[in-house]
Amino acid sequence: MRGRSPVTGWNTNKPHRCPQCAYDVIAAPSRWEVYTCCNCATRFARYPRMQRILRHTGIMCEVCTEQIPVRVNGQPFGFLRRRHAGRGFGAPLYLFESWLYDTDHMRSHGGIRYLNTRPTRADAMAELAWKRSVLGPVEDDPSPVIAVIADEETFKYGLDSTDEQQSGLRSGALEVYRVGVLRQIPAPHPRRGQFYTDPDPLDWDVAIAPAGLEGLYTHARHLPEPLAAHAPQLRP
Repeated sequence: MRGRSPVTGWNTNKPHRCPQCAYDVIAAPSRWEVYTCCNCATRFARYPRMQRILRHTGIMCEVCTEQIPVRVNGQPFGFLRRRHAGRGFGAPLYLFESWLYDTDHMRSHGGIRYLNTRPTRADAMAELAWKRSVLGPVEDDPSPVIAVIADEETFKYGLDSTDEQQSGLRSGALEVYRVGVLRQIPAPHPRRGQFYTDPDPLDWDVAIAPAGLEGLYTHARHLPEPLAAHAPQLRP
């Protein structure tokens, strides 16, 4: 059985960084804790020889542990969470985990259940759409759903927007979204029943609206008013 990786000492001049890859791991490190780097999995502490009596915190990266709520028609359903996957061209690379809140049909320890890890935010959202179709009011509901996904790829301040919108984007009161459709994969495909993006999210409509509207909507009438004008057609 493979044991846990050894604990190494942190760099005393930069204790918040991983001593192996120099990734920023913790904002305010304590000398009485052992941390795990979310980038390379290195475990480090101020006093590595005392690892048996120190508190092991695991991954503490604020980005990787942040929960991104996903609501269905405005009701809590699950959340997404970033998983650090290294760096590319100087910028961090992330995968996205899908998590489901407990329901009467699925009970798990801690009140949440891990579903899957996907390469994009839209794909992770599709995992939750699949579970909604299974656990929703209509069992195995094949109906397409509208997805509202926060767009982290678009340069927000380069959009054709008003000064008021630019101010809202800077303050965090407004967000840039992609609005599109997630559809079920039909039989006889091996992944039948699961959901996919239609078309690619890069071709979805772009909307600027108040923050906190990311989620799934089963009908255009459930969309918040700021997004109603961007509702796509839910053809079968």
